[in-house]
Amino acid sequence: MDSQFNDTNIDHNNEVDSDTVTLNGFCFCTRHGLEVCPKCPTDNRGMNNSMVEDVLHEKVAEDILQKKWKGDDREPLNVTHMWTRLSGGKPGCTTHKEVGCQECFNWGDKLVNEMQGAKRTARRMRKNRDKQAAVE
Repeated sequence: MDSQFNDTNIDHNNEVDSDTVTLNGFCFCTRHGLEVCPKCPTDNRGMNNSMVEDVLHEKVAEDILQKKWKGDDREPLNVTHMWTRLSGGKPGCTTHKEVGCQECFNWGDKLVNEMQGAKRTARRMRKNRDKQAAVE
């Protein structure tokens, strides 16, 4: 007998409905792409933070984590114009058209980089890489 509970191929880490888009386990409002949206209204930081706790403890020294991790008070993430509904209805990044794109939606690394101040460095490296690609 078929049942809705027999499908083990459902990817709840990457799905979209009328209210929420989930990209690599992080939830944002579908309409605006905001982690914290005053219009919808929603604040997904608490739920999203629980998805990366292990990564943060693994990649960041405990003393730095204690000093710099703001938890639910951290600056919210924004995926406006960064995702689209791909064929099959799954959400994916607009850049690579890939569901679960680790380059665009690697939330653990993004939060670690923000805590460690690597955000500017990463942006600078990306610009240099883009310049090199344009020259070649």
